[in-house]
Amino acid sequence: MSIRIQPAEIEIPKDDLFKNDLLEREEPIKVLTHLLKSVDGNCVLAVDASWGEGKSTFLRLWAQYMRNDNFPVIEINAWESDFSNDPFLMLSTELTEGFKESREGATAVIIDKVNHLTNDMLRYTATTAVRMLTSGIIDIDSFIEKQFSSYKESKDLIKKFKEKLEEMTAVISKGNDGNPLVIMIDELDRCRPSYAVGLLEAAKHLFSVHGIIFVLAINRMQLSHSIKALYGGDFDALGYLQRFVDIDFQLPFPKREKYIENILALTKYPDYFDRTFDKNAKRQFPDIKEFLINIFENTQLSIRQISQALHRFGLVLGSLKSNESAYAYSVVIAIFLRSINTEIYHSFVRGEITDLKVVDEISKSHRIKNLLEIRNGYFLEALLIEGAKEIKEKAETYQETNTISYESSLLGRYQELINSTAATSEKVLKRAEGVIEYVKHFHINPRFHIGFLCSTQRIELLAPELTESENH
Repeated sequence: MSIRIQPAEIEIPKDDLFKNDLLEREEPIKVLTHLLKSVDGNCVLAVDASWGEGKSTFLRLWAQYMRNDNFPVIEINAWESDFSNDPFLMLSTELTEGFKESREGATAVIIDKVNHLTNDMLRYTATTAVRMLTSGIIDIDSFIEKQFSSYKESKDLIKKFKEKLEEMTAVISKGNDGNPLVIMIDELDRCRPSYAVGLLEAAKHLFSVHGIIFVLAINRMQLSHSIKALYGGDFDALGYLQRFVDIDFQLPFPKREKYIENILALTKYPDYFDRTFDKNAKRQFPDIKEFLINIFENTQLSIRQISQALHRFGLVLGSLKSNESAYAYSVVIAIFLRSINTEIYHSFVRGEITDLKVVDEISKSHRIKNLLEIRNGYFLEALLIEGAKEIKEKAETYQETNTISYESSLLGRYQELINSTAATSEKVLKRAEGVIEYVKHFHINPRFHIGFLCSTQRIELLAPELTESENH
């Protein structure tokens, strides 16, 4: 059975754009498109979101939506052009190459003139740099004179370039119901600082003509770090960035449940439950699915982080033979801990920290919301207590002297809270009772085993059973 490891890029059918949209982007795309129709002049719009929140997919959907609405659109991945040392050359080339099919009659003539002026500007820039490096050494008066002359030539050349660019844009716009030309730039915050800033400056100063709208997909904080890397840590990077942006748009935080359900379906993990001989696993399948969805929707993990975690979950279960126990609940909590805090997860698995330390650390994380205050949070902590028990048993078996020896510190804390006569908040007491209730339920069966360590081996792709073929 083939298993998808990386999330596939969503297909965007031209006649049904939002068919595969898992993040409910239709409404903001329609609103923003209406806004761009109303813009008179030039404009730079920034789509701001954190890493992994779907900016690239949003731009792809929006670009196709606008093309369907007869907008001329050019899409640029800035990171892929990062090898270039000249953002101006990249922008002008992408612009003229993007309308190759429009090279007819007057349009062809104008595009050729823009190309010609681009080459003039590039040649001029190179020769000016050489003169400035050499002339000052020989004759300071001559150097100043050349600088003055260079400035005037540069100003005139830029003016001619922008005039022809505006003329070209007007012709293209006329052939597209008068809609402005939209240049979408993605992955700007992943570029080298000098390239990212150079691209911003080129867009704002050299391509700011009537009828061109730039749409930048950015992580504002990350991009500000790039600017500071170039101009210094004390530089007002956010203020500087604001000079380039006319309209800010914060990409809405997506609803998680529908997205998680769809990603789970794509991982093909239900196939394991269809073919397994484990009747208990078959019976638990709906509960496991609900538990997984509830755990991950109550976090602040990015949608990319959630997608990566769920695809790993699918990989682990999809790789198992039908006679292997899934230990699915343990796989869920192990992948969850690994996603929230990788260092804490590995330290716990190695027996270097207690279950109490794990809970205290993840409680501080901004990546979880009220997860530990709901019933599935209690269940997660109870499974963690059982995982600690397995780690202790393994340490005693192999006499690992570098591994701490402990009973469950977390269980000990909750038992003390319940037995204490001191005043305890109702919320904390409810949590303690909920966790202990699950632990007692586990121990009704003396042979109960959650397979936590086995699950961690599978997650790290170290389990030997993952290398064996299914026997039919």
